[in-house]
Amino acid sequence: MHSVWPPNRHNKRQPHIMYHDRTSGIYGKGKLQAVQLFNRSKYMQDIPEIFNNPKSTYTDIERAGVHHRIAQQHEESSLNKMKYECFNQLVGQASSAIILSKLPPTTEAAHQHCCRTFHQVQTWQGQCLNP
Repeated sequence: MHSVWPPNRHNKRQPHIMYHDRTSGIYGKGKLQAVQLFNRSKYMQDIPEIFNNPKSTYTDIERAGVHHRIAQQHEESSLNKMKYECFNQLVGQASSAIILSKLPPTTEAAHQHCCRTFHQVQTWQGQCLNP
């Protein structure tokens, strides 16, 4: 069984967000860094509403997820470009094998992940969605 951090410990604005202690860092960014980014950005604070709304379109869901990933890096304008730049940086620093899991996802992979996440959130909320 895993514990859940109290929502108000890291984020008083969005009490419906839960932070699991088994969540790993996201592409080289730590959990606390992700929560701090969430607290600083108005746009980021709107993302949970998109995933909690059963009437959200897949376009809205994908856009929210991609913007979330890009916001974690601050520099790039697309996930594919961000992945390419991160790969080049890792190659330049590598003295051994590159750990590919440290790279951000491609745009297509992020879209699929966002759709799966949306479906899971809706299932937890008791919504029965068409595939």
